[in-house]
Amino acid sequence: MRKKKRKPLIETVVVICEGSSENVYLQELNRFFREHRIPLAFAQKIIGSGVYKAAVNRYRDARREMKNAEIVIWVDRDIYMNSQKKLYENKPDTVPDFLFSRMNFEDFLALHMDRKTLMRWQAVCEEHGHFSEPMCSGIYLPLYKVACFPHYRKGKLPFKINDESLSRLFANQKRRQVRFRCDFGTFLEERMLIVEQRQEE
Repeated sequence: MRKKKRKPLIETVVVICEGSSENVYLQELNRFFREHRIPLAFAQKIIGSGVYKAAVNRYRDARREMKNAEIVIWVDRDIYMNSQKKLYENKPDTVPDFLFSRMNFEDFLALHMDRKTLMRWQAVCEEHGHFSEPMCSGIYLPLYKVACFPHYRKGKLPFKINDESLSRLFANQKRRQVRFRCDFGTFLEERMLIVEQRQEE
């Protein structure tokens, strides 16, 4: 009698994230993983804001609940250039380095788009000095809708995560001329590669 193949254990990473937009993105990623039988999942713990103290407190709560879990913190970079900069620079070693979206979640979403759309958005950002003094949402959202996603709303994902959109994300992050970066995007690519290699063993 043949032994049944064991189902691969699902590797779960706890993600401390800002709000509904990141939460929806992670839910969509989990759907993609399930459909493609990728033994990886993200468990979201929402902060409700991106400020340093709130992020660290949420992390410490999660760490107390799950002593052995892998936990990452994913927040936007924009406020850490100004008001939260000193707090983060003096972060204790017991708190992991944050995974930053540079400059915000919308910029991260743009990395999933074709090169032409992405560079159009980058040109708008350069024109408004976004990389030195990040635009507030009241300024960038109307511009973002024109350049990228006309019907975009915070907390709603404007595209479906699939092989194509993830491939664009990973490729765009490596392009020298692209000024947007997301540490979580890099983490995602690395983790998917590790899982894939384990499946092949």
